[in-house]
Amino acid sequence: MDESKLCDGLGPGFPIPVEITPFCHEHTIRKIAELPSCAGCKPVLRMGSSSNNKVDGDEIAVTDNGNYIVDLHFTATIKNSPKMAKDLKSLCGVVDHGIFSGMTSAVICAGADGVVVKTLDKKDKIIFNVAIASAAIGLVAVVASAISRRR
Repeated sequence: MDESKLCDGLGPGFPIPVEITPFCHEHTIRKIAELPSCAGCKPVLRMGSSSNNKVDGDEIAVTDNGNYIVDLHFTATIKNSPKMAKDLKSLCGVVDHGIFSGMTSAVICAGADGVVVKTLDKKDKIIFNVAIASAAIGLVAVVASAISRRR
């Protein structure tokens, strides 16, 4: 990842992608918005390309698995991203999401001072999980873009 992905908290800097099944997608979107752990989010059905979170078309974006993507926009930092990840994953209609907390103990970060390996310590736990989530979201966009170009 690059140092632009480092931030103080997950949420307001970029939307969190959630892959959902097309069947009853409006109901699933309402249920996501009602989750207490997602308080303050505005779920937006992605339109256009599935490879980015910008509106670049007038049709619903479809993943390579035939599912839809809902981008969760936050105005404030997510208070408990591991709880939110668990709640989203347990919701009927949700296939997966872009929160990847607790999955690693180090991240490679490129910046103005070169490349550094950041390891997890207690004071950096939130920033570290945000960096992992942000890098993973970027990776998902790159992979989705590559898949759509191959079609």
